[in-house]
Amino acid sequence: METFWYWLIGGILLCAAEALAPGMFLLWLGVAAIATGLLMSAINLSFAWSMIWFGLLAIVAVVIGRKFYGASERESDQPFLNRRADAMVGRTYVLAHPIKAGEGRLIVNDTQWGLRGPDLPAGTKVLVTGVQDSTFLLVEQA
Repeated sequence: METFWYWLIGGILLCAAEALAPGMFLLWLGVAAIATGLLMSAINLSFAWSMIWFGLLAIVAVVIGRKFYGASERESDQPFLNRRADAMVGRTYVLAHPIKAGEGRLIVNDTQWGLRGPDLPAGTKVLVTGVQDSTFLLVEQA
């Protein structure tokens, strides 16, 4: 069997594997393998040269694929999905526990958040002004 058939079959298998492991990466390697197979069907290349061409075509395919299908910032209908603390900035809450020595706890729904801010007694209304280290809410008296 001619060597280019291995590249074509391998490319088709990589493209099919994309359906099992979606991520738009195997697809571009499959396209590069198919392109290498087509190039080898036109030009008789050694194994080393076919690997070099595959590497170059894979880089080109991945770069082009990312330009059109990946790495673009898409507007989300849930912008704070994985950043819950950032969603709390600008909101006011009532302290259930006092802030002592600059640190305290805030309970929101079923979650406890660490607080940093001025010492305040329980029952004080606070405004969340920022987030520190993704775990501490920075607050001031509202």
